[in-house]
Amino acid sequence: MGKKTFLFVLITILLFVSSIASAQRTNISLSPEAKITLLTCSPGDELYSVFGHSAIRAKDSLMDLDIVFNYGTFDFSDPNFYTNFVRGKLNYVLSVAEFRHFEYDYLMEGRWIWEQELNINPQERQFLFDSLIINYLPENRYYLYDFFFDNCATRIRDIFVEAIDSEIIFDYQVLDQGQSFRELLMPYLTEKPWARLGINLALGMPADKTASPWDYMFLPDHMMTVFEHAQLKSDNNISGFTPGSRVILEGAELQGARFPYAPLLIFLIVLLVTIIISYRDLQSARLSFWYDRLLFGSVGLLGLLITFLWFGTDHQVTVRNLNIIWAHPLHLLICLFLSGKKHRALLLYYFGANLGLLILLLLSWPVLPQALPWTVIPVIIALIVRSALIVRILSHDTGIIGAYRRESTSS
Repeated sequence: MGKKTFLFVLITILLFVSSIASAQRTNISLSPEAKITLLTCSPGDELYSVFGHSAIRAKDSLMDLDIVFNYGTFDFSDPNFYTNFVRGKLNYVLSVAEFRHFEYDYLMEGRWIWEQELNINPQERQFLFDSLIINYLPENRYYLYDFFFDNCATRIRDIFVEAIDSEIIFDYQVLDQGQSFRELLMPYLTEKPWARLGINLALGMPADKTASPWDYMFLPDHMMTVFEHAQLKSDNNISGFTPGSRVILEGAELQGARFPYAPLLIFLIVLLVTIIISYRDLQSARLSFWYDRLLFGSVGLLGLLITFLWFGTDHQVTVRNLNIIWAHPLHLLICLFLSGKKHRALLLYYFGANLGLLILLLLSWPVLPQALPWTVIPVIIALIVRSALIVRILSHDTGIIGAYRRESTSS
């Protein structure tokens, strides 16, 4: 067994020895040549990797040790994995792997890795390493993931601040301050229009809160920038926290979106079809209820999802979602009443109120406390057109008779 393998096995064994839980240090002493570095990985093509990644590397050439502490892993074998993921109860786990395996994964994905060595003294390196080992204990390694406030980057930021004895002085002037959490996410989604739309539909008002400079570090890129300009203060001596970042793995450029305006184009087509069908309905004084079921039913399904994310999960950033104003589950319910003359009054009240609400929504769009995705405006206009047409036709006796005659004939 090689020295490197022996050390790695020794670390693993130590983590499962009960006596280490009460110990403040491990039995592994780093040499003076040891280095603790911050690894920052570029965004990937998959949605789960689109915001990049952070990890900690512990390297000791004299001890033939090179391992990575990774707070961004989860257990697919958990029988409740998908249920917990959807409900916001997913536990992430701190994992430990040899650097060569970590690097290989990113090599296969064509992603970049930058490295920043921490300019800390041997005592601080040892204590930080010991703290990471203790964090990896079975009873400590799991944590409830929160995308904005407790993720693979914020865990690293926090343990650096807590475990390093010297004071870390952050220079936040290097950041473009004043942005909301939502605004910070958008540059990473430029080439993923459907993901961009989906995230904007799912996030509620908490995502539009202005992020503090400290909060910016939930994104690996920003944390790398802040640490690169940070300083250490110890015994009235001030020095750089890192000497800068260096590329240790070159990746490929991400491919751009083939159809960057696909959502807008499809929604414009929906609006065009709505206008054509509505014009024909207006000319014949008959309502195409089949189309209303399709349009309002689809939007109602979206509203059902928004409601579930708001009230049925523990996700803190999907609550108070103003998209519920135009996409709500009541649209699904009203589809059950789009037939039969006896529902005329109900339909008039419902679509009259819906018409007024949607017009008010568009008028107040620029001043809303939540940034709604403007690409859905054609859909909202389509809902306005159909609501106005239903109110107009159902308001006339001759129109309502013709509408229901068409409905009964088609069924």
